[in-house]
Amino acid sequence: MLPRRLALVTAPRVDEAFASWVDRMARVNRCPPAEVANLMGLHLRGVYASTRPPVFGVQCDEAVRQTVYAATGVPGSAVDRMHLSVFEGGPLSVAAVLSASKARGPSAAREWVDVYGSRACPCCLLASGGVWRLWWKLSCAAVCPEHQVTLLDRCPACGWVLRWGGDRPRGVPRWDRPPTCCANSVHGSPCAEWLPAVRVSRADERTVDAQRLWLDTAYRRAYPMLGGAKVSARQWFEAFRACVIFLRLGLPTILGRLPGTPGWCAQALLDERVERNVYRDQFGWGPASAAAAAAFLTVVTPLLAAADRRELTRGLAPLVRTAIEEGCLTTRPLMRIPMPGVFARAVAAQMPAGPSARSPRRGSTRGEP
Repeated sequence: MLPRRLALVTAPRVDEAFASWVDRMARVNRCPPAEVANLMGLHLRGVYASTRPPVFGVQCDEAVRQTVYAATGVPGSAVDRMHLSVFEGGPLSVAAVLSASKARGPSAAREWVDVYGSRACPCCLLASGGVWRLWWKLSCAAVCPEHQVTLLDRCPACGWVLRWGGDRPRGVPRWDRPPTCCANSVHGSPCAEWLPAVRVSRADERTVDAQRLWLDTAYRRAYPMLGGAKVSARQWFEAFRACVIFLRLGLPTILGRLPGTPGWCAQALLDERVERNVYRDQFGWGPASAAAAAAFLTVVTPLLAAADRRELTRGLAPLVRTAIEEGCLTTRPLMRIPMPGVFARAVAAQMPAGPSARSPRRGSTRGEP
């Protein structure tokens, strides 16, 4: 049976995440987000009534479209645009995200997205009254192109990833959650940190330009080129991920072979190396922080903008050769990294015949990109 129409409905904003809209609907109706989700007919499941189903905010089906429309009058097309499925075939594979959620594994290991948490621009939250943008959940969300500031990763008060849920992750809150506040669960109470007041650093202009290009490609507003050839969005993001892996495998030696790399980029990459240990199983994961994402965008995007295959090959040479010299890259694991044809040929030009360097993937299949 379809749900009854809610008395108060607020329209979703452009590029708003589904969970953000549910929170704002809860605010205007003066009830907890978990209750609003149930009134919309979303059928939350689990030990706790507020536990999120794996598809919440990831993919929308016809049943959800019908129940949300009956409860709010918002059409199914608008509901679809609030789900991560809009990035299907570009930076994400929805099937892989759902598979990781069902297996209780972190989605950032394969698909670079934080299903439960989010990054945020405090300036955007203040200007919009608490609208959380969908692309902030992507692991390469680094800076706000509009306000040109680095995105916020964690709440400075409670220390948890924003919107993760605190000590009760993967849940839809049972309490009133102001859209501009952290409201992560801390010992059973919502964190009251007002995020628009949090100070964030100014972003590098090169990083802002790279973030714009990355977003234009993710939203299909731009036609990506790679080595002078037109490629699909999926192929462009495969090349981007491969470059990130090469950078990680070549650290720290690679930093001295990339002229013009800003000092803050080098420091961010070295800091992330502690968490994404290249000799274990996390070198294929998404960037661990907004600072790391900003560094990867700043270094990698110009490489992918090469005018032709020859220029692309020259640009990739330091990354690939350093990874080989560090003993972290061989032909066998290289073949398991998804790469478009023109990019793979540029990489293959740097590979020596019969490499003997050991592979960091030997004996492990976790976190493969």
